[in-house]
Amino acid sequence: MSSKNILEEMKHIIPGDHMVLLYDETEDVSNIDVMVSYILSRLEKNEKCFYIKGDIGIELILKRLSPLIDLESYIKSNQLVISDKRDVYAQGGKFSPHKMIDSIKKLSEEAIEEGFSAFAMTGELSFVLEYENGFENIMEYEFLLNDEIFGSYPVSAICRYNITKFSHLMIKNIIEVHPLIIWKGQVQENPFYFEVVDTDNVDIERYQVESMLDTIVKFSSTKSRFRNEIENKEKQYQKLQLSFLKDIVLSLTRLLEIHDEYTKDHSQKVAIISKKIATEMGLSEAKILQVYYAGLVHDIGKIIIPKEIINKPGKLSDDEYDIVKKHPSYAYDVLSNSKELYSIANIVLQHHERWDGHGYPNGIKIDNIPMESRIIAVADSYDAMTSDRSYRRAFTKEEAIEEIKRNAGKQFDPDIALLAVERVFNDL
Repeated sequence: MSSKNILEEMKHIIPGDHMVLLYDETEDVSNIDVMVSYILSRLEKNEKCFYIKGDIGIELILKRLSPLIDLESYIKSNQLVISDKRDVYAQGGKFSPHKMIDSIKKLSEEAIEEGFSAFAMTGELSFVLEYENGFENIMEYEFLLNDEIFGSYPVSAICRYNITKFSHLMIKNIIEVHPLIIWKGQVQENPFYFEVVDTDNVDIERYQVESMLDTIVKFSSTKSRFRNEIENKEKQYQKLQLSFLKDIVLSLTRLLEIHDEYTKDHSQKVAIISKKIATEMGLSEAKILQVYYAGLVHDIGKIIIPKEIINKPGKLSDDEYDIVKKHPSYAYDVLSNSKELYSIANIVLQHHERWDGHGYPNGIKIDNIPMESRIIAVADSYDAMTSDRSYRRAFTKEEAIEEIKRNAGKQFDPDIALLAVERVFNDL
């Protein structure tokens, strides 16, 4: 996932969120993205952010933050606090879960008194294994966080664990006590989370089954919390891209219209007819869009053809016709250099190929011609025939339809040609 999307996910973190970040040494980049995004999102919400140093290098995190915010100002104002893990966790030379919980309560209360909206913290727990009863203390600490902090104090937290330092059973237990899990750079509601329970008065196995089923229901109904916003942003970006692409394409067609007065509105009409044919064929929305944009720029290569040839009132000489036949290749050369337009470049290149193999520029035939190109070939011919040209009058609709039918299976894909005749042309 991109750092931009991670930041969008982190903006949805709220006080009360208890997260676990699981990682190994191979995931430094994504973990730094997570930490940078968590800190940025908390500072933006006027929360006090408490970073406890561990295996993930704070130097790299600060380096990433420096161009984005006035880092020195946040540190000076005490909104961003960076502490060493041993100074925080190992008070008195050992890790005490209860002392740590008391410290968090005090720190969160102080944050509110200082005018911040909440208290956010992230710390590395892996090193606690170095102390006596390390894992037992970790699990007690996580239990106390759920029982006494989250839901009672305005605190969010990311507990960081280097999974290479724990057994699989330990990691399983760690996962089960965190409602939210961060893995491979993504925040997810955790379907394996068990809520805090007094195990002395509960049938634990029955409770775990019921809790798992309840969590699955919650997970299914709430997992969109982090996904929907990202998907909406991506859809907005795609719409923006499509709008931008359409603007580029329309600008190119207007440029062609200036060069060739007889093509005015031709490209637009070919695009619309092609879109209607593609829709009647039941193609996907993405394919229909490709056909439409390819129709808009199908003649863009004619800009390079001399105006006196394009607008010649009489019949073209063989040499002149050879020049005109290069316009699909010229268009391809231009369009294929654009990342946004590359997907339609080949469609445009082949729109003058014929079903019988006597077209240009490559003389390919039948199914070797892209389907989108075959659609445009029919639409292009129909609009060209029903429009006035410098060298002839426009055909009537009936004359153009008869010509399309006569050339089905020769110049045109017979199925596309007949579908256009029966379900498109009569409604134009």
